[in-house]
Amino acid sequence: MPSVTFDKFDGGLLLARPSSVAPANSLRKLINMDVQPGGWLRSRPKWKPAVGGFTLGPQWKGLESNAGYLWTFSCWDVASTGFTSEVVNLDTGDRIVYAFLSSGVGGDFAEAARARLLGVSRWNNGFVAVLSPDDGVTCFAAVFAVNTVTHVVTPTAITDVNMPKSGIMVTAAGRIFSVSDDGQTVRFCAVGNPADWTTAGNAGFLPVSQHFASGQRAYGLGLYQGKLAVFTDQSIQLWTVDPDPTAMALDRVVDGVGTRHHTSIVSLYGDLLFLSETGVRSLTTLSNALFPSDVDVGLPIKQFTKSPESLTRFSNGGLQPSVIAMAAGPVSQYWLSAPGRWTEG
Repeated sequence: MPSVTFDKFDGGLLLARPSSVAPANSLRKLINMDVQPGGWLRSRPKWKPAVGGFTLGPQWKGLESNAGYLWTFSCWDVASTGFTSEVVNLDTGDRIVYAFLSSGVGGDFAEAARARLLGVSRWNNGFVAVLSPDDGVTCFAAVFAVNTVTHVVTPTAITDVNMPKSGIMVTAAGRIFSVSDDGQTVRFCAVGNPADWTTAGNAGFLPVSQHFASGQRAYGLGLYQGKLAVFTDQSIQLWTVDPDPTAMALDRVVDGVGTRHHTSIVSLYGDLLFLSETGVRSLTTLSNALFPSDVDVGLPIKQFTKSPESLTRFSNGGLQPSVIAMAAGPVSQYWLSAPGRWTEG
């Protein structure tokens, strides 16, 4: 009976290469398997639902982890404290907490479906978040903290007008760094105080637009080997950050590749992975090479990548990202999700 033996499995990953030029006996498609260094195969880890579980209504946005809790966020125009926490995994006792910010004393609960989470960044045992009750027309910022005894989340509104409302934020050097609404600077708060974005000699901004071409803007932020990475769609700036504002300085610029998707930027084992226009990229590979090449992590899943226009939409005058990524640390993987296509918002 005719048979064939496959001894090369790299074609199962390198889908950017046409099958017509693949080596003989190479397997083009793998299902539920990963190729490991040396060519051996490993079955992909399997997951099972937690005992208990939970369902989020349309008013609750995002799912983050910090301080031993799962967090979800919302903001709407009713005088309410939202939901109380609840156990969502009966085996481990894991809880989800509901971070809610009231933006008024009137309104209908049904309007809560228009709530949006523009962005979050960890702060102590909670988060700094930028939210909107009305699809981004008006935006509010708050510091959320959780009481680990009562499991109640308390919001403290941030009213400083100098805090950007872009939602593109990271925490570093005792500060929150955030891309300005026009994408031309990266503002930072005072040390230890995310409510203060004004105090001279403490709060301030990085002039990132001095180092990219006219017409460009910053789309994302990340942390890479102790430095702040500022992403345009065509370059990456690495900045030295410090509690002393005068010690902050540009370290280097990596040209030729970037991202429009802040939510695709993920740290994994000292590297920084992100979705560029040409695929998933590794900042370590880019910074060690003269140009992005076929050894970059992005090429094997090139067929997954869609145009930036199909993955980012304009809504109420601002960019709304549609890509979600996360680091699956226990299995050393980078997970990325993107929709088929956005419609105009």
